[in-house]
Amino acid sequence: MLASKKKISTRQACVLFLTLVYSPAIRLFPVFAADIAERAGWLGPIFAVVPFIGLVFVMQSLFKNEKEANLSDLIIKIMGKIPGRAILFLYLLWLMVLLGLYVRYYAERFLTSLLPHTPMAFFTITILAVTFYAVRGGLVQLARTTEFFFLLFTAVFVFLFILCLTSVEMINLLPVTHYDFWPLTKSTYAILGIWAYFPFMFFFGDEINDKEHIKRFGLQSTAYLVIIGLMLLIQTIGTYGYSIIARVSLPYIIVIKSISVLETIERIESMALAFWVITDFVIISVFTYMIVSIIKSLFSLSEKKSLVSPVTLFAFIFSLYLARNRLELAEFSKYIGLPLNIFFGFAIPFILFVIGKIRKKI
Repeated sequence: MLASKKKISTRQACVLFLTLVYSPAIRLFPVFAADIAERAGWLGPIFAVVPFIGLVFVMQSLFKNEKEANLSDLIIKIMGKIPGRAILFLYLLWLMVLLGLYVRYYAERFLTSLLPHTPMAFFTITILAVTFYAVRGGLVQLARTTEFFFLLFTAVFVFLFILCLTSVEMINLLPVTHYDFWPLTKSTYAILGIWAYFPFMFFFGDEINDKEHIKRFGLQSTAYLVIIGLMLLIQTIGTYGYSIIARVSLPYIIVIKSISVLETIERIESMALAFWVITDFVIISVFTYMIVSIIKSLFSLSEKKSLVSPVTLFAFIFSLYLARNRLELAEFSKYIGLPLNIFFGFAIPFILFVIGKIRKKI
């Protein structure tokens, strides 16, 4: 079913999800995979498939009889009014923290890689100004714009992967033995922590058509995530080896910097950075839209546009004081961000499913 003028399709919602996970995946997956699973780390996405497929089926079951609802409505219906609103408030707090976190990551990347002497506020104001107008323009326009960038970014990503293949050494990826099973299982920690954003897309589920196709497009998204994840880890760990990748902050950009086409075309990393900025825009915009959707449901408001201004203002202020430097941001993501993502993205939907079945609410 095609999206109406005021709604998007489930396929478009999945494209939004696939695009927004690019930015944290590029930053986190290679480092965690190399540090925990070493040379076998490139197989991590395969080990993360089973729990994610389970999550897709859970989301399909939650919305089986509630095709016009959003996740906020389901939480209140299944858990009851007071417990449901309490859980919803926790989601709101966590998503606001994540919004500030990704705004800060965006600014830090520019400060460390391109413009180190520029005031941080310049970058945060710039991205939030664009986000403000994008979110106020509505979900449909944001989804259509993201669809175009998704296709373009995927093409660029695959193109850069092909260019990196000549630098990949099999000794950095093999051998893989049965002794790597447990490290590989542990290395899915970062992957699942980012893939956990899938249920968050349904906080604006009342603006998504054909939710009966969640399983179909969710499984297609699973295949895409695994393929792209494997490509990302093969070109990073395979090029420099796990010992180096585990110690650097932006391994993907370092690998891209090493590309030289016919010994004449170099500095291709500018292309990768440009598209990384686009994925940052998508994740910040979508998280902003999630937050205003939750606020609208939580306080039974009639419209969202007036909420965009205070949310973007909060993101600007909070991002400046979230951490003192990039090291603190990385520590926050590792010890707080990823565990809470898994809790909110995997644990709570599974709990909702069980309680919903027991109380016969779904």
